[in-house]
Amino acid sequence: MNENDLRVIKTKKNIEESFIYLLRQKDFNKITVQDILDRALINRSTFYKHYTDKYQLAETLCNEVFDSLIAGVKNRFECVNVEDALMVIKPLYRILSAKREEILALYTINTDTIHLYDDMSGFLKRSFYDQYKTKNKKSHDILDYLSELYAALVMTAIKWCLQNDGYEELTNHTEIFLRLAEVFAYPCQ
Repeated sequence: MNENDLRVIKTKKNIEESFIYLLRQKDFNKITVQDILDRALINRSTFYKHYTDKYQLAETLCNEVFDSLIAGVKNRFECVNVEDALMVIKPLYRILSAKREEILALYTINTDTIHLYDDMSGFLKRSFYDQYKTKNKKSHDILDYLSELYAALVMTAIKWCLQNDGYEELTNHTEIFLRLAEVFAYPCQ
C-alpha cells in the first residue's frame, strides 16, 4: 500500500475523523471497530489495512499530537529570554488549536497504554527538570516541585485554550504570559 496515494490518505483521514467523532459521543471502551466502520462507511478489510485495532488508531493519533508538543518544548528551552520563548510558544498553540477537537477527544482516553494528557504533562515535567537540573542551586525536591508546577501551568493553559477556543484571547494578553514566564525563567538560582 502506497502511503502517499491520495486514496490511502483520504481513507485514513476518514477513519481518523470517524473515530474522533465517536470519541466525542461515547467512551473509548464502548467504541467498537464496527462503530468506526459504520461511521466511516468502509468495510472491515479496509480498516485493517491501516490499523490493527482501535488501540493502534488511538495511539497513532496521540503520537502525532505528542510529537508536536515535543518539537515545541525542545525549541522553548533553547530560548534565552521570555520574548523568544513566547515566539516559540505561539506557533505551538496554533498547531494545537488547529487540532482542538481531536486533542480534547483524545484526552478522554485513559487506558493502561493510552493516556495523552498524562503523557504530555509528564513530558513537560521531565523537560523542565532536565533543563534546570545542572543550574539548580537549591534542593532537588524544590526542582521537582517547580517542575510539577510548570507542567500543571502549561497543561492548564493548553486545556483551557482548547476547551474555550481561547488561543487568540490568551495571546492578546501577552503580559500575563510574560509575568508567568518570568516565574519560570530562572527558578533554581
